[in-house]
Amino acid sequence: MKQESAGPQEALPEEVRGVIEKLKDMSEDELLKLAEEYREKIISIKDQRRTLVEENRKLRAQRRRLIEEKRQLTSRLQEVRRKRNELMEQLRQLKSERDKIREELEKKREQLQLARKLAEKEGDLAKLSLKRLQRRLEDLEWRQMTSVLPPEAEKRIVEEISRLEELIERVRKAKQQVLSIMELEAEVKALRLKNRDLTQRINEIRESIGEVKREIQSLVERIEEYNKKIDALSEEINERSAILDDLSRQLDLLYAVYREIMVKVRELKLARQYRMSLEELEKRRKEVMEKYKRGEPLSLQELRILYGEFDEIIGRSSRS
Repeated sequence: MKQESAGPQEALPEEVRGVIEKLKDMSEDELLKLAEEYREKIISIKDQRRTLVEENRKLRAQRRRLIEEKRQLTSRLQEVRRKRNELMEQLRQLKSERDKIREELEKKREQLQLARKLAEKEGDLAKLSLKRLQRRLEDLEWRQMTSVLPPEAEKRIVEEISRLEELIERVRKAKQQVLSIMELEAEVKALRLKNRDLTQRINEIRESIGEVKREIQSLVERIEEYNKKIDALSEEINERSAILDDLSRQLDLLYAVYREIMVKVRELKLARQYRMSLEELEKRRKEVMEKYKRGEPLSLQELRILYGEFDEIIGRSSRS
């Protein structure tokens, strides 16, 4: 069996239906007084709702402003974090380059130390003049080739030539060793300068990273403060919205009762008008009856009054 849907009053809360039930026993004056009370309540609640709507509008505008400011801070935070990542990458590359320089510097220092030890063994050979030694060697070789010498003298010349050749080779190596030491010292110096420059650049980047990290921390703290303010505003807006919903519900109930009151007032007014019309018609019927008894002609309207067609006449008069 299909269940019938509830009527307008059945859909209202119990307390409202209770108030509507009491309307049946009230007079028109009592109903008008009650209607005025409900009208004042409706005006008061509408004023409250209007105030809350305006407050919520301002709060939402304030929240939008905070959200926009937070968005700008978040954008700045992303930018600063990208900068930090770039600086970290630069730092990594510089440290890697410095490690290579230091490794190369350590190798050159070892080579320089070894070269100096080798140079110490040869003493002051590097200071000897190769030109003199070579000139002396050439003189001996020329003498050997152009002179007829006794065996002993020949032997001494050969031994001297051999000694000079060996000495010339040692001097040449000693001089090369000195040049190698000078080159190594220059390379070590250049590597030291490069290492110092890289260290300075690394320190500068570390300072920049420190500044960026401090800015990131500041931005994070500020964004967190904005989040707290935005959350507080959202909570406040939600609280006011809940109150607005409750006020709207109250208004619906007050309007429902107010409408029922006004319907009841109208019904009482119509009933009063109906009674007044009946009294007037009864008076008029007596006048028509007197006219009828006197034998005077009656109009169609007077005939209807005489024969009791009151409802039609009252209905026509009420519509007019």
